[in-house]
Formats: sequence, structure tokens, C-alpha cells
Amino acid sequence: MQNKSLVLGLLLLGVFGCASGDDYFNGTRSRANVWVAPARPGAAGKVAVMPFKGQTELIGTSVSDLFVTEVLRSGKYELVERGQMAKVLSEAELALAGLSASRAAEVGNLVGAEGVIIGTVDEYANVAQRGHPYPVVGITARMIDCKSGKVLWSVDLAKRATGRDVTLPEHARAIVHEMMCGLYQHWR
Repeated sequence: MQNKSLVLGLLLLGVFGCASGDDYFNGTRSRANVWVAPARPGAAGKVAVMPFKGQTELIGTSVSDLFVTEVLRSGKYELVERGQMAKVLSEAELALAGLSASRAAEVGNLVGAEGVIIGTVDEYANVAQRGHPYPVVGITARMIDCKSGKVLWSVDLAKRATGRDVTLPEHARAIVHEMMCGLYQHWR
């Protein structure tokens, strides 16, 4: 009897607990504005995600951390650890956030990355509508090839939450997920 329960539990875990990347990314309809270079968008195998530029350093770093999680879930790239980047940048006396595309590519080369993801958090606020606050988040991200300096892909999305019970961080997570879904679906 105990073995049957164990087998049933493992079977349910396999069916419900482990969604594939295809299920995770194709299950969301994306309205993100996506551009992918005609060449192989996955050409960069090892990538670094720089802290995004935002209204505050905390907002930029938090949103780029959300991007890290989604990039890892895609299984498309190997990521350079941020601690490794920070060490190299402190030695070069550079700041992580707000680097230009060319400087970000240089930093990517310094840490052994083939590509670097940079971004901007254009909007991150609550706006009032009919007396209630609604989160609004707008993000732009792109991947730069460290060798050529060319953009491999670019994605942006800005929208207001449909419910007023959604927090800004929850809405930011949903926006980043929708952006990665758009990219993932274009890669297919």
C-alpha cells in the first residue's frame, strides 16, 4: 500500500509538478514587441545580465533579477554570476547599472560572456484610475553580441495591471514573464 502511494505521488509530481519550458513559455499569450536578428538568436551561449537602468538602482537591479530567473527557465543560455561581474567591474572601476551597449559588450568580454543583456525600466509606478491605484510597468531589454556589438534580440512591453489588488513587484514579474514568452515563441 505504501509503495502504491509513493508511485502515485511520483506520477502526480511528474504530471503536474514539472512543466517543460515549452509549456511555461508557450502557455502565455504575449503582446510584447519582439525583434530577433535573422541570424541565430541563441548564438550567444554564455551571457551576462547587467542591472537594468531604472528610476532607482533598486528598481533596476530587482527587474534584472526577474529577467535572470526567466532567462534561466528558458534553458537557452548559461549565465555569468553577478558576483563575478561585480568583481571584474570593481577592479576596472566601472559601475554595473546603466552601461552603454558598447561598454556592456566590453564588460561581457571581460567576464567571458558571449552576449550581454541590458535593459531599462521606463515605467514602474502606481497610477490612479477611478480613485484606485493600478501598477504600471514598462521594460525594454536587448541582448548584445560581445564580439560584434550587434543586437541579437530586443523586446519591450509596457502595460497597466488589470486588477487593483496586484502589487508593483507582482506586475513587474508578470511583465518580464510575458516579455520572455514573446522571445521564446519567436525563437521557435
